[in-house]
Amino acid sequence: MHKENARRQKGFTIVELVVVIVILGILAATALPRFVDLQGQAHSASVQGVGASYMSAVNLVHTGWLASGGTAAVNSVTLEGSTTIGVNDSGWPENDQAAGGDGTITAAECQALWEDMLISAPTVATDTSEDYQVTVATPTCTYTLNATTGRSIAYNSSTGAVTITAP
Repeated sequence: MHKENARRQKGFTIVELVVVIVILGILAATALPRFVDLQGQAHSASVQGVGASYMSAVNLVHTGWLASGGTAAVNSVTLEGSTTIGVNDSGWPENDQAAGGDGTITAAECQALWEDMLISAPTVATDTSEDYQVTVATPTCTYTLNATTGRSIAYNSSTGAVTITAP
């Protein structure tokens, strides 16, 4: 009996090793997809962060408009650092000119708003040469992250609504 116990305690059997390898394989197969999409998750987090900053900037300009009287006669708001943002009659940012908004918005104005309202912002252009591509369908500016599809920030200059799409 003593010889039998000594033989049993020498190590693992091949069946035990195969079972452990199968279990590790199952764990790896379930965990791997979570780690594979880390880049996508990072892009989504980046869009969410930039979108939140853009939303804060829009609200800051609108608050400045309200503090200046909140009427259609107030055409612009000056931010810290002497940056002047033109606003429409409802006080929402519409262009980078002190003249105020005319109810329409162009891709160039959307690009200028992005650059003027965000400090150290990712680059933006009307084509895919930069971090974000800006397109416009009045009254909405859409900033789409070029690195991936389905991640964008939309700004409605009529209502001040900022919508972040970052699945």
